[in-house]
Amino acid sequence: MSALLRLYPAAYRREFGDEIAYAYQEATSGAGVPARVREGADVAGHALRMRLGLGSAGRPGRLLAALAPFALVAVGAAASSWAGLTRNTFVVAGWDEIGPGFVGMVAAHLVTVYGVFLALAGRWAAGSWTVLAGVAVAFATGLARMGIASIGFSALTIGPMLALALVAVACPPDLRPAPRVRTRAGVLAVMAWTTVLTSAVMLVPLVYPFTQLRFVVPVVLGSLLAGCRAFAGLRTAPAVLLAGLPVLYFGAVPGTLLPLALAGLLVLLLVAAAVVSVRRRRGARDPVAGG
Repeated sequence: MSALLRLYPAAYRREFGDEIAYAYQEATSGAGVPARVREGADVAGHALRMRLGLGSAGRPGRLLAALAPFALVAVGAAASSWAGLTRNTFVVAGWDEIGPGFVGMVAAHLVTVYGVFLALAGRWAAGSWTVLAGVAVAFATGLARMGIASIGFSALTIGPMLALALVAVACPPDLRPAPRVRTRAGVLAVMAWTTVLTSAVMLVPLVYPFTQLRFVVPVVLGSLLAGCRAFAGLRTAPAVLLAGLPVLYFGAVPGTLLPLALAGLLVLLLVAAAVVSVRRRRGARDPVAGG
């Protein structure tokens, strides 16, 4: 436990160290290894958020919480599209040409999709860490397969996915979205649907422009799972832009969205940001009406 406490800033550790250690001991007393690992990960995550100033009391932490659901939606859609783009390789090339590294990369993208919908369904911690692991494995296997020359390509494609996965993992626990699915049966239903989605991505042959469905369907369904409360959390124009621009970025590559569609979505995003900005200014000028 002392190693975990050293992750905290010194001032915070002096003030709350004993309390944190006691809470950890109470939570892990008589618990098995999985519970100890989970509690240790929670403590480490909290310590790192304190060091980075991403606690729920600060503005950066609140912004992170507002962006987290949309970061997951963007990552899930991108992972689905990357997996779909690689399916033709399985059809055309033989196993000797593909190799286990390529298969591992595709599997990592599919695991990422599962993690996204698990988190949005209400199992945030397990889902967001699954997303981070999936993206990290995809990044590592891509580098191992294509070599050092692919660093630039990976930085432009998988790199943003990794950054967005970290946004979801770093979301303060007390500001995480309220579970949309509250029962185990509901979560299992979401996971069953995700199995259908990933199976369709890998098994259904699509030609352009229908390849866009591999991106659009996860975006639409992920947004529905995030719910109206997630959209209501975008209270400033920068928050709206930061939530929407990753979706547009991945919509171009690997989403294969038509340029006209991307242009239209960009206009809608700018209009939404402008509307939120105007409403915020009116609320600031008239606190009674804003309340």
